[in-house]
Amino acid sequence: MIRRSRLSRNRDVALTTLIDLLVQMIFVFTLILISADVMGSESHERGWVTPEVWKTLISIFDIDPRTLRDPGVQVTEIKDKYEKLKDDLQACDAKTGACEKQAGRGPGNAPCRDSAGVEMIVAEVTIDQDGRIVVAPGRYGRELQRQQPLDASAIGVPLSVEQFGSLFRTWREHGLARQPACAFKAEVSYDGRARAGDYEPARRAIANYFTLSAPPRRF
Repeated sequence: MIRRSRLSRNRDVALTTLIDLLVQMIFVFTLILISADVMGSESHERGWVTPEVWKTLISIFDIDPRTLRDPGVQVTEIKDKYEKLKDDLQACDAKTGACEKQAGRGPGNAPCRDSAGVEMIVAEVTIDQDGRIVVAPGRYGRELQRQQPLDASAIGVPLSVEQFGSLFRTWREHGLARQPACAFKAEVSYDGRARAGDYEPARRAIANYFTLSAPPRRF
């Protein structure tokens, strides 16, 4: 079963919600146009929209007919709320785009780079079937290990989320101490048999300390 990062899942949910709302807005806007035409017609011509449909329309936009009795005022209120909804959706879409740009960037910091400007991948991390984390040194891992030594039990040993957090905290802090503050990168792969309840806490723990070079790969 293919796992996706939390940001990817949130983006999918956001996009699905936006599409659903867009379809609803098209439907409602059509009703608005029909209703506006109806209200400009004589009563005997009002065969387009029944009172029941109009009640549904104003209910969608949370308009109280006891407060706003005049249909023209109701239409104006509907249009105002429609414009506000559209603005809210555009703002939501902008936030979704920002989240997409941040995907894989790690815990709020740019990736650490060497003197040549190359991003420093310090760990190759595996999440096993039980959600345990196994870390092997990456391309820059041995160099970082010399600068900021880890306990011998940190490398090549299956770790719980808590153990990983405790053992690799110094590497995270070492990145933050650089100028400018940054996060080292890690390549992550996972066992496809891992359950979501085991995989996700491990993935989240890794992303809290390292920038992911790419979405986790299934093996």
